[in-house]
Amino acid sequence: MRLLLPSLVVSVFLAANNVSAMATTKPRILSFGIAAVDFVAVVDHFPDPDEKMRSSSLLVAGGGNAANSACAMGRLSDYCQVDVATAVGDDANANTIIDGIAENNVGVEYVEKTPGGSSPFSYILTTPDNARTIIHQPSTRDMSLEFANTIPLSQYDAVHFDCRHPAAAVLLAEKCFDKKIPYSLDVERPREGLDELMDKATVVICNSDFCDTMLGKPDKDNLSDLEIANRLKQVIKKKAPNCKIALQTLGGKGSCLVRMNTNNDGKDGTILETDEKGHVPLVTQHDGALWCAVWGGCDVVDSTGAGDAFQGGFAVALWSYLAANPDQSLETAPPAALARSMRIATRVAAKKLEAPGARDGLPRSSEDGPLQEEFQGLGVTASAAATKKSGWRRLIPFL
Repeated sequence: MRLLLPSLVVSVFLAANNVSAMATTKPRILSFGIAAVDFVAVVDHFPDPDEKMRSSSLLVAGGGNAANSACAMGRLSDYCQVDVATAVGDDANANTIIDGIAENNVGVEYVEKTPGGSSPFSYILTTPDNARTIIHQPSTRDMSLEFANTIPLSQYDAVHFDCRHPAAAVLLAEKCFDKKIPYSLDVERPREGLDELMDKATVVICNSDFCDTMLGKPDKDNLSDLEIANRLKQVIKKKAPNCKIALQTLGGKGSCLVRMNTNNDGKDGTILETDEKGHVPLVTQHDGALWCAVWGGCDVVDSTGAGDAFQGGFAVALWSYLAANPDQSLETAPPAALARSMRIATRVAAKKLEAPGARDGLPRSSEDGPLQEEFQGLGVTASAAATKKSGWRRLIPFL
């Protein structure tokens, strides 16, 4: 069965009735999970026990996986509309968290405040070689089920979960599945609620460590591409039976994408060429997967939040492509469209790497030429991405 976004059903309806679909091509996305304050200290080395040391700089900024991904999407607001759903306390950090999200073109209507509660924050130590250690202090309590039930999921074309606030996340994921609203899932490591969230996820994004956790550490350090792809497929088939697309980040090697429950799409070979300088990532297809290199020419400053940025960029690219191409689905989208989505995600992550903290480096689509070129190559234009109003999607029943 083909999976269509709610907005795509509307687009088909409008086209059949000679109504302009211009105002229906900009997807609305909800990013659900943690929002926090990050205290990022740059140090020469990680301290030994009982060692006293000074940091060379300190950045206090917004953090949290879902919030960071939402801000990455918000910086691409030419192509999407995004809201965040999270829970904070009623302390000073709560205002810092909410204001920091809102200033990145992200809606903050669905942020639950706990009276007398404390908001989550993280201490992050990072070294000049980009190693980092994170100490996280969670909030007083997770989002309540009562508040989660007030979130109008029918307004959204897609949802992104980071596995935090597990009880509320599982509740909303079940609703998404029932309403046929696709959702992507950020998978870092085993957490409470992860099995339930993976079970119905449409898109799963993980790192190589997760496959090692599920399958055990491989006997050798350098796996072949075929082994990497097969290990990813093995995990997804077992843990995420409803998954259409699985995407794995591979650090300096780039990323790998497999489309589940389908045969290899077309012939192996180059899908997207690199540029003369070798900066724009080469995307190839082989061993049953798409492979996207990293974005070249990047001056790495801090890796904090790079994965969140990657996921935000991929979500916008994928859902905006499907919204602009109502005849396509996750099962039928051509490899070139998925390859463009990977390149957009890689570009967003690369720009984030060039600045400290999780958000300072996030690119704005209105100012980033390479991003604009990639979206144009994807067939999505900013001029066609009109802003949505709440409730626009349910003009007709979901098919």
